[in-house]
Amino acid sequence: MTRKIHDFIQRRALLLFSLLTSTAVLAICSKSSPLYPMNDWVDVHCFLTLGRGMLNGLVPYVDLYEQKGPVLYFVYAIVALFSQRSFLGQYLLEVICFTLFLYYSGKIAQLYLGKSWFCYPIVLGLALITTTRAFSHGGSVEQNCLFLFAYGLYSVMRAIHEDRGLTFREALVNGIFAGAAFWIKYTMAGFYIGLALAVLIVYIGWVRDWRQLLRTICAFLLGIGLVSAVVLLYFTVNGALEELFTCYFYNNLFLYPEENAQPLLDQILSQFSSALLKNKLFAAALYVGLGYLFLEGKQMSRQLLTVTLSLAGLAFTTFMGKGYVYYSLVLCGYAVFGLIGISKALKAVCKALDVQVGPDRRMLRSGLVGLLALCCLLQCHASSPNTYLMGYEKEQMPQFQFAAYMLDKKEDPTLLNFGFLDAGFYYAADSLPVCPFFCTFNVNAPGMWETQYEYIREGKVDFVITRRYPLENYQVDSSRYQLVDTASMYFEGVDFTYYLYELVEE
Repeated sequence: MTRKIHDFIQRRALLLFSLLTSTAVLAICSKSSPLYPMNDWVDVHCFLTLGRGMLNGLVPYVDLYEQKGPVLYFVYAIVALFSQRSFLGQYLLEVICFTLFLYYSGKIAQLYLGKSWFCYPIVLGLALITTTRAFSHGGSVEQNCLFLFAYGLYSVMRAIHEDRGLTFREALVNGIFAGAAFWIKYTMAGFYIGLALAVLIVYIGWVRDWRQLLRTICAFLLGIGLVSAVVLLYFTVNGALEELFTCYFYNNLFLYPEENAQPLLDQILSQFSSALLKNKLFAAALYVGLGYLFLEGKQMSRQLLTVTLSLAGLAFTTFMGKGYVYYSLVLCGYAVFGLIGISKALKAVCKALDVQVGPDRRMLRSGLVGLLALCCLLQCHASSPNTYLMGYEKEQMPQFQFAAYMLDKKEDPTLLNFGFLDAGFYYAADSLPVCPFFCTFNVNAPGMWETQYEYIREGKVDFVITRRYPLENYQVDSSRYQLVDTASMYFEGVDFTYYLYELVEE
């Protein structure tokens, strides 16, 4: 039995190391971890509210409005199955996704470094993504989709290293992941456009197996079709196809407020440059990686082509619209190539100095990796912008303070999160929204303000919560509500004041 366990650990060492690393760094850097009272990020709560709603028979875009894609809500319905009253399910989702990202990034490193112990420091280096500004609070779509891109790069790079085309399975999995990315947040589909173009050029220029190219295309499209079929079937059965296309495509494309009048290409380049400047460490690794692939010459031409085209496609679709700091997280996955280049240089220096850490020095290798892991965790705690929240108890947070009041007054309170994105008040009060526009989104969706005004004017909810501004500051008849509590909390650099209003019984 001991031998079997040892053999299993040897075979799955990279995966197990990635899992341990992911679990540890996310415990420190993600607000979804059990070390935090809750994740107070508005985006995560929007997703969780949709997931909880779906478990209770509500249909996205019809009964509850939101801006992201339906596959995301399918995932969050599963998350809500694990935990509607805690963030355990959310934390597990993040750990699984980040583990897979680290694992496939490590597999990319192994293509260039072999079964070298240098792959483990690379995994630790990539784990420091959690300390960047782009990581934000934890739980972003970009964070949880990093493994999709890592697998795409690994599968194509592996095929190039083995001088072959993609297998049917590799193409199918990439198609499924491409379909998932498109139906989660279609701006991430640019990665697969660039990757597909690179694969096509590789087939034409090097592989030249047209029958296999046709099989690859069919498998890729089959994967996309399988995911799309599930989505379309769900919304067809629920009579909501029109709402799906209106909310997910039309509203996101045409109803976001214009931020500038720059030409599209200038806007993309400006936001891309800004994203790199705000994440200098991984921007440097990206530049080193591109330089490493370029300097390797003809041997790396196909790899450089794959990296460049997929990166260009991802950057184009990511930054063609409004930009938030966490959007740039998708670029961090390319840092692996810079870390590979640095590792190769270190190996060359060690060899020149005759200080190679060979297989007879496993204790030393393990000690070095352990020391680096400790440094990684200390760096995470020192640099993460989220750790301030560890010092709070639930009772100190407005969400739970207001929930205590509401649940004391009503057994099953109804509420409206008005004037800002879902900040977790539904979660804290264990309440499902009764208004389709359960919070105020940053897209000018038709009927959003009118519907929310109607719910306030006619007293359709027991409680209304605003942030920063009292209800009286809005152009709505709020005479049916009275202010019963206020609370303040730091969030994204601002000390916000929250206001709780209660319906006045007639």
